[in-house]
Amino acid sequence: MRSVLLFFLVSFMTFCLGSCIFYREEEKLRQDLISLSQGRLLFKDNVTTPYEDELEDMTPGNGWEYDFIVVGAGSAGSVVASRLSEIKDVTVLLIEAGSKEYPIMDVPGIMPYLQYSDEINWKYKTEPSSSYCLGFTDSRCSWARGKVMGGSSVLNGNVATRGSKQDYDDWANFTGDQSWSYDRMLKYLKKLENFDVKSVNSDRDYHNYGGPLPISDVPYHSKFGRAFLDAGVEMGYPILDYNGPKQIGFSLFQTTTKNGERWSTNRAYLHPAKGRKNLFLTRNSIVNKVLINKDTKTAHGVQFTKFDRNYAVRARKEVILSAGAINSPQILMLSGVGPAWHLRDMDIDVIQNAPVGENLMDHAAYGGLLFQTNDSATYKPPDLFSPQDPAVEDYLHYRRGTLTSTENLEALAFVNVDGPTKADPNIELVLGNSKGVKDPAFGRAIGLSPENTKELLEDNIKSSAWNVLPFVLQPKSRGKILLRSKDPRQKPKIYPNYLNEPDDIKWNIKAIRFVLKLSKTTAFQRFGSTFHRIPLRECDYHPFDSDEYWECALRTYTYTVWHYCGTCRMGAEDDPESVVNSKLQVIGVKNLRVVDASILPRIVRGHTHIPAVAIAEKITDVIKQEWNLSNLDDMLKC
Repeated sequence: MRSVLLFFLVSFMTFCLGSCIFYREEEKLRQDLISLSQGRLLFKDNVTTPYEDELEDMTPGNGWEYDFIVVGAGSAGSVVASRLSEIKDVTVLLIEAGSKEYPIMDVPGIMPYLQYSDEINWKYKTEPSSSYCLGFTDSRCSWARGKVMGGSSVLNGNVATRGSKQDYDDWANFTGDQSWSYDRMLKYLKKLENFDVKSVNSDRDYHNYGGPLPISDVPYHSKFGRAFLDAGVEMGYPILDYNGPKQIGFSLFQTTTKNGERWSTNRAYLHPAKGRKNLFLTRNSIVNKVLINKDTKTAHGVQFTKFDRNYAVRARKEVILSAGAINSPQILMLSGVGPAWHLRDMDIDVIQNAPVGENLMDHAAYGGLLFQTNDSATYKPPDLFSPQDPAVEDYLHYRRGTLTSTENLEALAFVNVDGPTKADPNIELVLGNSKGVKDPAFGRAIGLSPENTKELLEDNIKSSAWNVLPFVLQPKSRGKILLRSKDPRQKPKIYPNYLNEPDDIKWNIKAIRFVLKLSKTTAFQRFGSTFHRIPLRECDYHPFDSDEYWECALRTYTYTVWHYCGTCRMGAEDDPESVVNSKLQVIGVKNLRVVDASILPRIVRGHTHIPAVAIAEKITDVIKQEWNLSNLDDMLKC
């Protein structure tokens, strides 16, 4: 046991510092931590030992053929590749732009530092705006996306939510396909999970206990987590399993973790697939376009670049894009599938005119609701160089403590601001404690301007504090993604159009006032909680607490919750706003599907990771049925 712990400790430190640390002086070590926080850490294969179960990398030759080519090893692509490769007579090539996943990435508390790496994060930026993200550098929001085995399931906050029953029923209505209804999708929402949440009374009608993806509690909870639940009860809301029969209520997080470690879809789906002779992986491979026969409109392969060399591989059956809500539409447009006017502007031959890149949705929270307390304790960041530091020691030896949570986000609520008896929530609240408030790494990770990082996160908070991120669950505003050029190395233009619809502003302001009311409950007043008013120079021209003040504040601290979706919208084949049909086949192009969160016609009332995994589980069953692929065992059964 000691040798295992020592190995993990050495891996942990070595990875953080970029080279062997035992021969360095303390000041040099601390400079390396500064390098880490500023994004100069590079995740290279020779830095630390990767997981033994990582799939082996290979490079296919030009013209090599596979039955299925899956683009992207993220939340959905890992599932698709693993499930298809369960059919022993089928060959699957998985193409991933990023690198291996390393144990250090699965320490939940290290997540903010991972945002700085060009190696594992695409580091997208929205285009400059005059109406949102005004408190961020150049008025551009930072959009993190995983470029690593496991994709964004390696960078996200680990929160496991399914969304509302009505979300799935709406998808069924959009498509006319009842297989997307909640009653039918529950099979896949259960199939993916190994449910081990102790903080709720689980119902076997809604949960599974033997699936590949662990769902469990966060081992660490602050006193504010309990206060948050008590405050909800004071306001008439129950404490409940939000992934059970009802969603409205308060709860501690259910997370995609196990024993205090992050559990990505790479670990859940691809590690168990190591050794399958029919599953092939090429990493560090950027897909340039899908190869489509212009006359027959049939996808027959993929062109990609690996270490500055171009390759073309063929698909005998299908190409499946699982590259996410930014990369999937980018690849489609580079392949000639997208808005005809835009492709012509980019000098790309139009194969299929389609509204690719439209219908972009995201959850945007207000980030300025901070509350000071009468507790004099303040957050002290863990010293990652010292195994004697209590936070590091707790994690290394017991998998407990602050490093088991992502920025100390620990609880959430789904509420309807019109009253707790409503059927579906319209607002989500995410509770964080003083680590997220005081840690400057968080501000830099999300792209706050230096002056706002200082005002919001670092200065003027002298005691323990808590914060809540409220956001509208089904915003009406829609954005879009456009190509910057026909060069696949150029990042696309992202226009989220946050707060473009008046109703989104109205419901966000209601959410803010709900949180202010929550802070005045007995549960929070036990700690003397008081609202910490952040300096907002432009907004202070308006009377405090007026609608105009809060609208200005929303446009200043517009936090993405990283739930990008909708850019390859699913719908009926005769619907001009649809990109894919209900089987996720690209309309007008044969043998090409999109399987990821980009297909959502409407964003879920919750976080998008679990729905993306369930979508992939469902569609791999559809693919097997269509191609008459029978499994040789009962691996697909719950």
